[in-house]
Amino acid sequence: MNPQISVIVPVYNGERFLHECIDSILNQSFTDFELILVDDGSKDGSAHICDDYAKKDQRVRVIHKQNEGINATRRRGVREANGTWINFCDNDDSLPQDALENLYCLTENTDIVIGFPDTPNYRRELSLDDCRRNMITAKLLPPTPWAKLYRRSLLTDDIFDFPREIDGEEDMIMNIRLMFKITRAPHICFKKVYNFRRNTASVSHTKLASLEHEEIFDKIRAISIPSDVISCYMSEILWSRLNGLVSIAFNNPEFIVEWKHPYLIQLKSDIKRYQYKLNFSQWLMVHIRTKKILKLCVFMIMVKNFIRYRLGLNN
Repeated sequence: MNPQISVIVPVYNGERFLHECIDSILNQSFTDFELILVDDGSKDGSAHICDDYAKKDQRVRVIHKQNEGINATRRRGVREANGTWINFCDNDDSLPQDALENLYCLTENTDIVIGFPDTPNYRRELSLDDCRRNMITAKLLPPTPWAKLYRRSLLTDDIFDFPREIDGEEDMIMNIRLMFKITRAPHICFKKVYNFRRNTASVSHTKLASLEHEEIFDKIRAISIPSDVISCYMSEILWSRLNGLVSIAFNNPEFIVEWKHPYLIQLKSDIKRYQYKLNFSQWLMVHIRTKKILKLCVFMIMVKNFIRYRLGLNN
């Protein structure tokens, strides 16, 4: 019989925390699952660790393949999965013991269950439209593949089809595509269902922010939202585009103060076209023309955003 849940762990040079990750999954209170470990051409001892677990526990399956990156590795795991539902876990993270149980109990009459790495500071249900808007801004919902259950039939190959130039943002694009693919609202699990370990060596922490990267990401996001409804979400898209300039303005203010780059010219045009109302921080970033002043203002914005994030005030 096929299990209810397939837990997919992409593995790449993860031997340091891999035992903790796998043990946390095998010790779940919910037991009707399979664990698929997809070794993405690891060069350390990860492959051996995966094979050892498969020998000891029949719920574990191991797939070894050449290195293709996290996105292709998740896709391969989905192709091999037998479960009705898919749960993703990164190889340096782990699951609380009741994570799958808490997510699975909310699967009736929905196609996605969304959980959190920390207990959120709100407890209201979100409509499908709310979820779409908050997945674009990442304000109320984590734009990650982990801490969720996805109905396996949703995860078709096109969901994972991205250019490698957007390394670091595949997760958000994947979830945006899914939000516009489903026709009923996700269910929200207002509990901690994931233990996230911040890895400063990961792509999201080592990639350099640039206007070229933001431009490519914006184009991929735009084609991921149906053209007949994208105008309804321009407020969230413009907010996200402006938010993406913050780190660039801090590290390379000279790229922002002149507003001559085609991406910035288009951004300013869209702000006017869609009558987007800039908040005070955004107004400063758009209008300041002195590098030192811009860098100082953006630093204050970053401090404010960090405090709000730590206090759970993103909503």
